[in-house]
Amino acid sequence: MANFILIVFLLFIILVCWLIFSGWLLICSLLVVVVFAVLIWNYSDKAILYLLGAREIMSTAEPEFFKEATQQAYKLNLQAPSLYFYDGSFQRAFVLQNGDNVSLVISRSLLTEAQKSEFGAICFSLLLQAKKNLAASRTKGMFILGLTSWLVHGLGNILGKLIPSPHGKEVIGLIVNYFLHPWLKVNFHLFIGHRYFKKLSTHLERFPQENEELTKFYLRLRYPEDIHSNLSRRLMELFSGKRSLHYQNILSLELLPHEWDYYQQYQEGLSDKEVARV
Repeated sequence: MANFILIVFLLFIILVCWLIFSGWLLICSLLVVVVFAVLIWNYSDKAILYLLGAREIMSTAEPEFFKEATQQAYKLNLQAPSLYFYDGSFQRAFVLQNGDNVSLVISRSLLTEAQKSEFGAICFSLLLQAKKNLAASRTKGMFILGLTSWLVHGLGNILGKLIPSPHGKEVIGLIVNYFLHPWLKVNFHLFIGHRYFKKLSTHLERFPQENEELTKFYLRLRYPEDIHSNLSRRLMELFSGKRSLHYQNILSLELLPHEWDYYQQYQEGLSDKEVARV
């Protein structure tokens, strides 16, 4: 779906350029479209790392995480992934894939708070998406949404500086985030949707031991209602306009639907006895 929408979008842009421009303007606009297409299909993972402000993790810095990532990649017959961390507001981890290149990106808070036994479950759930050829399309979708967020926030910042009021930037930030985040979520469902998470859950069911470890991890990761509720998230979206552009862009990617949220909602249906047993 992500590739199909991208192709349709690029063809539409080419048609618009052909109808509106001519001469050198047409050539320049088509070159921009070509550069954009090359960036999507060849460097979308690198672009997301840039948007997250991710930094590479060395094996000596986080030996447990590096060890588990290598072991889980070997178990799934994949090349050892590159490991990165970023500073975020949520305990998140992402898998980025572009061809044979696979990268695992984890938030600093999760990297420091995760237990040793949980690194294997985290790496397995991420690398399984690359093994089943799911991560590549999600990477493209995240790149488009991340780039959109970066452009909109950048434009909002410029408009805020042009307004003479000292609170102009803050007002523009509130308005931008109020409309931007719901639009990003709608497009995420269009690009990927819950069908992605359902496919992943189907694949995980074939690995009962790893699935049980993931269940333990998801149950421990469950956030208190006052922190992880939709209302608190909405407030974070609104008032992130007061923060830096870098923070706003990271938050936009973190607040996109995540497989861990999907599993947490699923686990809410467990009885107290089942939760205690897990």
